[in-house]
Amino acid sequence: MPIVFSDKDLPKSLDTPTKQVKWAKKLVTEHLGSAAKRVDKPPMQGMFSRTLFVTLADAREVVIQFRTEPLDISAFKIAKGALGSFVPDTRALDDTELKSEGAWAYSFARMPGKMWYQGVAGRGAEGRIAVNKSLGRVFSKGCLANNSSEAVRNKIQAHLDAILASPLEEILPYKVTLEGFVNNLDELAKLPLWIAHYDLNDVNVLIDENYDVTALIDWELSTPLPFGTGFGRIHTLAGEYSGGEFWMPDEFEVAERGFWKELFDGMPENIRKMLEKRINLVQDAVILGTLLDCFFFDNGKVGFSQIVLKALPKFLAYRIPFIRGHDQPYRE
Repeated sequence: MPIVFSDKDLPKSLDTPTKQVKWAKKLVTEHLGSAAKRVDKPPMQGMFSRTLFVTLADAREVVIQFRTEPLDISAFKIAKGALGSFVPDTRALDDTELKSEGAWAYSFARMPGKMWYQGVAGRGAEGRIAVNKSLGRVFSKGCLANNSSEAVRNKIQAHLDAILASPLEEILPYKVTLEGFVNNLDELAKLPLWIAHYDLNDVNVLIDENYDVTALIDWELSTPLPFGTGFGRIHTLAGEYSGGEFWMPDEFEVAERGFWKELFDGMPENIRKMLEKRINLVQDAVILGTLLDCFFFDNGKVGFSQIVLKALPKFLAYRIPFIRGHDQPYRE
């Protein structure tokens, strides 16, 4: 997906803030049936778009994005079908002129709440614990099917094959582990198919003043995965990076255990019982998700996160609460 570093990365008809505002007003009138009453800049721009907040004359609030590549909005629709009001309504704002210049526009319902990193700023352990518990409750509603055969065949296997075929030297220490997962894909497919967010972080999670999650945004590139595979970021949901180093705050384990407890407590009883019988497989799925998060596969190429790679040996020693019991999260 092409990165938009500045306005000048957009076609000429959109390469200034003034032009973007003009187009946003035109598109909402044509597609959303109401004139723009107010247009504002967001607190921060994403990597792949230029975004505006638009208040319509009929009081609706929407987010307008301009991109240099079409967006697959099916990921948003799948997520919304499972998680409901936590996912924004999404639609393409088709325009022949924009497309001819290599630009695409989209509308999203503006969701309530502040970005996680803003909403808990200066509030310490209480906020981190509450947000993790709330995230667990949200994702507890994420079951899509009783098995993950198609996702394993079309997504996981392709990702693993690409990593193992890559010449990156950074992969070599983990090659045997990755090959082990390839040989166990039939078992992994027995896990239920679950909603997974490709970039679950403190920018894409919105919260209210009580630290409850109000929305999950930016679902592009997301795809449903076997249960547990999408939770490989538990390390940075309960912990964080500082100066490029992963660290565990004092409340790490309370937040991490809180996430898993709310996740399992909130899901349908029959699914929970099935997962409890296959809890070792869930453990494997979380570790696999951690590896796939580090060695990502995008646009046919394998890359890696330097920051995650540095912490990867520790992350691979992680054990979910149902496996480790009263022991520490990471094996020594």
